Amino acid sequence: HRFLFLVCKIPKYDESVASFQTSSASFLCELRRFLDAVLPQQRTEPPLLPLGSLQSLPPLALGLSTSEALLAEIINSSAPTIFSFASWSSCFPVRPGQLALSPALLEELGQRLEKNEQQIKELIRQEAIPPRSSEKLERLRELSAFQRQEPAAEGESQYCAFLLLKALQTVTHAYNIQGKLRATRAGPSTRGPICGLGSLTVSLEQLLLGPQSANLNNCRGSCAFPLSNGNNHAVLLNYHIERGNVNERGPCCVPLTYDPLEVIDWNDEGSFLSIKPDMIAKECGCR
Repeated sequence: HRFLFLVCKIPKYDESVASFQTSSASFLCELRRFLDAVLPQQRTEPPLLPLGSLQSLPPLALGLSTSEALLAEIINSSAPTIFSFASWSSCFPVRPGQLALSPALLEELGQRLEKNEQQIKELIRQEAIPPRSSEKLERLRELSAFQRQEPAAEGESQYCAFLLLKALQTVTHAYNIQGKLRATRAGPSTRGPICGLGSLTVSLEQLLLGPQSANLNNCRGSCAFPLSNGNNHAVLLNYHIERGNVNERGPCCVPLTYDPLEVIDWNDEGSFLSIKPDMIAKECGCR
């Protein structure tokens, strides 16, 4: 892939920053390979969805000045993350990213990493993920140097560990959703498909580190009586229609709650986090 070549072949403009940039580049390359290997394979078709066309909260810079409250919120969020480069000319940040986490937040990051790593290992044990993924995961741990204590590497290692956590959360989120959808399909149904959550995967624009697609989910199925997760208005509307008032719109199966989509984007000025609210359907009901 042209994109993968551009990410992995980073010119060394200055010997003083060469090792710093090379370690970051190696980490991002390995992160791309890991995501390609472990994420569920989804069948998608064009057109590609441009992330820039979506409503978004204002982008927030990720760096040494990033607020502790924001970092804590993102670390504790389980929302999936897209890793994106804004343009061909800035396929890698000019300045390698760094974070300055407090000891308490650093401990929280470590605990979250450990929890998600255990979930990945359980998926490997269940053969949902290829066994060799454990080697890729260990390689990412080594490249992030999260356990090293050298002050010079501290900021960058925290940054890489943060990216690794967001990647692992994205993987576990994908398999959790897959499990819920499988359970829904396997559930008893005596009157055809009732209103419920289904998979809807869209292809994303190509300037991405990963994932290359996003499962937004969608709601589909019948809203005939008795209603699935309906409110009083939907119940009375259904009752009204069943009494012969066929010109009224019947209750529709629609999303009730959503998860956001987090996007970490690199451009010439560094890396930024933007949050796309109400992106991933989480719960369905009749309205």
